[in-house]
Amino acid sequence: MLGSMRLSIAGVCGVLLSCSGAPVPAASADKEGPADVPGAHVVVLGSGTPVADPDRAGPSTAIVVGDVGLVFDAGANVLRRLEAASGRHPALAPERVTRVFLTHLHSDHVLGLDELLAGAWVLGRDTPLQVCTPPGTRELVDGLRAAYADDRRVRTEGLEGLEDRGSEVAVREVSPGLVLRSPGRDGVEVRAFAVPHGSWSAAYGYVVEAGGRRIVISGDTAASEAVVEACDGCDVLVHEVCSGAGLRRLGEGARAYHGSFHTTARELGGLALRARPGRLVLTHILFFGEREASIAAEVREGGYEGELFVAWDLAGY
Repeated sequence: MLGSMRLSIAGVCGVLLSCSGAPVPAASADKEGPADVPGAHVVVLGSGTPVADPDRAGPSTAIVVGDVGLVFDAGANVLRRLEAASGRHPALAPERVTRVFLTHLHSDHVLGLDELLAGAWVLGRDTPLQVCTPPGTRELVDGLRAAYADDRRVRTEGLEGLEDRGSEVAVREVSPGLVLRSPGRDGVEVRAFAVPHGSWSAAYGYVVEAGGRRIVISGDTAASEAVVEACDGCDVLVHEVCSGAGLRRLGEGARAYHGSFHTTARELGGLALRARPGRLVLTHILFFGEREASIAAEVREGGYEGELFVAWDLAGY
């Protein structure tokens, strides 16, 4: 399966497709302007897939509101992407991130979890990491902590003298519904909703309301009305995508697999037409030999005419 997925690597920068459908270069990494303006900011930390694309880190999206940074999924290289994003958004400094939300447990979405558990602690996190997730994650986290037991012992008992508290982790296995409500000036509300992702028994998308914006993160999903209902005119919809044109060139088994687990660009265009997001951001992009502009064109063929971005790592919306 991965042999066919290797066709997906593409090496040009992300584009914004205007309402007319004509591609134009993205004006800046964050079209909203300075990071200190009011509101919630979406930062795509990793726009990649299991394909080892050196320009696209594993799947991860951050939402920043004030001095709060939330991370959704923890693909490979998430720690370095957080560090890179922290210059513009200080709340994303690795040692300051204390809340992670997982959409499901496919390896490409959790390969960077140990970076957050151990790496961010070494960089200075002094409070436990809180992981909100579908059922089944506790065993994964327990295994990671067991694997790094000697590392923690040396760092806490040896000359380094780190406090063990920052290496601790609190896992909350949640059901769809409200999973976080943080009151105050930078109040945040996060809700999980179930999405269909092949044979996974539990896969979630998330709705985040913060800073006067409503942001929906699809997670990995086949085309689903659950996303339409969750968005329903949301400010930003961050959605996974695969090229339908490229998919048709793959073998029967690969087509069946990806058709059950993922959303083609044309399907996403029809879905977004009904969901009516202010901005549609494509991420977790399975190119299958196509390019950014052609995938965006497939979305247009599905009927969506609103603001459309093909994400690139560290781009903001």
